[in-house]
Amino acid sequence: MDSPSFNSSDLQVNSAGLGLAARIAAPAATVRTNEAGTAALEYAEAIEESITPRLVIRGENHSNQPNPYAAFIDWLNFTFRYRIDGESSLIDLDRQLVAAFGFALGSCRNRKHLNYEQSWEIGNGYGIFATGGDSVAGTSLVSLSGEGCSMVRSWIDACEILKRHKAKITRVDLAHDDYDGLISLSSAVEWYLAGDFHSGKGRPPNGELIDDFGSGSGKTLYIGKRVNGKLLRIYEKGKQLGDPLSPWVRWELELHSRDRVIPLDVLLTPGPYLAAAYPCTEWISSTQSRIATSRKTTVIGLDVLLRYCRLSYGKLIWTLQHVCGYTPEQIIEKLSVMGLPKRIDHPVPGEVS
Repeated sequence: MDSPSFNSSDLQVNSAGLGLAARIAAPAATVRTNEAGTAALEYAEAIEESITPRLVIRGENHSNQPNPYAAFIDWLNFTFRYRIDGESSLIDLDRQLVAAFGFALGSCRNRKHLNYEQSWEIGNGYGIFATGGDSVAGTSLVSLSGEGCSMVRSWIDACEILKRHKAKITRVDLAHDDYDGLISLSSAVEWYLAGDFHSGKGRPPNGELIDDFGSGSGKTLYIGKRVNGKLLRIYEKGKQLGDPLSPWVRWELELHSRDRVIPLDVLLTPGPYLAAAYPCTEWISSTQSRIATSRKTTVIGLDVLLRYCRLSYGKLIWTLQHVCGYTPEQIIEKLSVMGLPKRIDHPVPGEVS
């Protein structure tokens, strides 16, 4: 995909891989991406309070016919008042996590997390439970990663537990996968330069473009700032997974509870909240499926592994068959190891082993 043209007054071109700095309009929030293409959270948001909080959707436009399932939850942090006083309270928490999400506490991490003194794994690396400390106002934190969110058995049950504990959502990420690239990243950049992400109130949101300069590793456009509680990531997901020809683009909205209230309803009907985030995101309407996303990720991962295997061991396999006289069955017996490669070893969303 060709890079779009930009006005030099609006954009300083940048690439994450080539070490150049890019800014659209003004400096944006500093972000370092992780393997999932999302951003790492490095500060304690669990105790954020606002004197005059506003509803997260206040002042934002709504689609005329929003699809509640046009987005899925890709990250969730929430705090609630809970203290670990001994083994009995851990057992009680374990029971509630299973009832709410379908998975339990894992091993103790034996270290702090953010401002909390103690922390445990949740499930099989699905997230972190943290508690204790003088600066957390008697709260505990549950943080679920994208994989953890994909494994939640029932968001209805999860919401009931959050209501019961009067929990506060401090971060939630809402994602929409555009597998066919109907709205390309280049189009999103053009929308930004045209002011289509600006609601007309206040200053336009900051933007930052991370350009791959045609390498095929994928571009990323950031709209907004995390420090302001609202950050949109638009990135070429398929390319970042290893397919340089993939049209797959992901739109991912990261919301924090800074100066805003994030309602629990966002967990049940995430689509309208993503569609209403900016004037130009009203197009987001197609129903999302975590199973379809997992399948797409696996297919791309398998293609990448086959490509690398051919480059690294193709001649060896040819030699074994045509020079050494091995049959295909003998080659498989000699080279295969039981198990799935980590790149495609994804649990089925909604099921927990």
